[in-house]
Amino acid sequence: MTETALRVNAVALRVLTPRRLRLYPLAMFGGAAIGFLVFLAGSSGLRGLGGGRVGGDFPAFYGAARIIRSGDWKGMYEPATLQRAQAEFFPDQPGGWLTFPYPPFVAAAYVPLTLFSFKTAYALHSLIMAACCVAALALLLPALPRLRGSFLPCAAATLTFYPMVRAVMGGQNTALSLLCASGAAAALARRKDVLAGVWLGAWMFKPQLALPVTVVVAIAGHPKVVAGATISAATLYLAGAAISEPTWPIWWVRDILLPYAAAGLPPDLHSGASFTEVARELGMPALGWIAIGVVVAVTLRTVWRTQPAPVVLVGIASPFAVLVAPHALFYDAGLAMMAFAAAAAVSGRTVVPLLLVLWALAALEPMRMYLPLPPSTVVLLGSLLISIRIARRAADERPPLDDSTSCALA
Repeated sequence: MTETALRVNAVALRVLTPRRLRLYPLAMFGGAAIGFLVFLAGSSGLRGLGGGRVGGDFPAFYGAARIIRSGDWKGMYEPATLQRAQAEFFPDQPGGWLTFPYPPFVAAAYVPLTLFSFKTAYALHSLIMAACCVAALALLLPALPRLRGSFLPCAAATLTFYPMVRAVMGGQNTALSLLCASGAAAALARRKDVLAGVWLGAWMFKPQLALPVTVVVAIAGHPKVVAGATISAATLYLAGAAISEPTWPIWWVRDILLPYAAAGLPPDLHSGASFTEVARELGMPALGWIAIGVVVAVTLRTVWRTQPAPVVLVGIASPFAVLVAPHALFYDAGLAMMAFAAAAAVSGRTVVPLLLVLWALAALEPMRMYLPLPPSTVVLLGSLLISIRIARRAADERPPLDDSTSCALA
């Protein structure tokens, strides 16, 4: 079996020449960009070509921001107010609306976009999220110099990775999560653990992802990230308090976050990527808890014992966070690109065929109803296992301390 896998990998390496690995991602990105522009230009109002709707999930953010701008901050969590604020964004779905489960400061961040029409704001948001993807890779360059020679193809591959392209074009903010993860990894590589924590604290717009990543990084020998994360979290708390009231975290967690994660809203029932969401979809919730227990034990033991290099560490923590989160959807699997970047930079072309298989597998997400497991979950688990293997191999190859060094440390 191993010999067959090695032969397949050798053939793949001959087919995937460096030139093709540069050209193919750029060609796919060009096609995706043209398709997006045609979709926008060919839409009639908010009715897209082929009967689609322009905006994806963006009405939730834009509508909440308009409510904040009007001064009625409580309304962004009231169904009737949200429905009125979003009514015009669902031209073929009378009464349609999307819930807004994010903290108050997230709605405030979107207020500047309400100065533009919805369609213009959506296009700008998509452009900003695409820029976040490129910036995330740029932050990693000092820590992963091998990526310098293939930066544009890597950026194109990131922007055409199915979960990420759906997030960017669907009005979601996975690219911002990727930027926070990359910023933390880059800061860790420069031995600035507090700054890394600041990046992780800025990620608290999705606490179900930021908190597990912070825990993993801290356990791996970087406890100072907790201080930095606290600074950012306190800043975001004050922003939320200025918008709403000082007690907002209590009722937001109690009345918004926990019920939202536990309910499994109809639009999300077949879009989950975390073990909890998938187990609920399969009707076997206990299986989700077992999977979480195994992954937590393996991951924490690995990072504690191996103390991986910064980018590999965050490459482990990012897919781990999505898998164990109480609520994470398929587009959150875009964070697997952290693991992909680390694996490609550390292992070189030998791991590219496997990464390409996972990259392509993610595109099967629309067919998840016909598959035993969601492709996004498989991709996340595969990227986690690759990163764990890299960390363990690096630890095995690390030279042991000689006697003189041991005595000096003693």
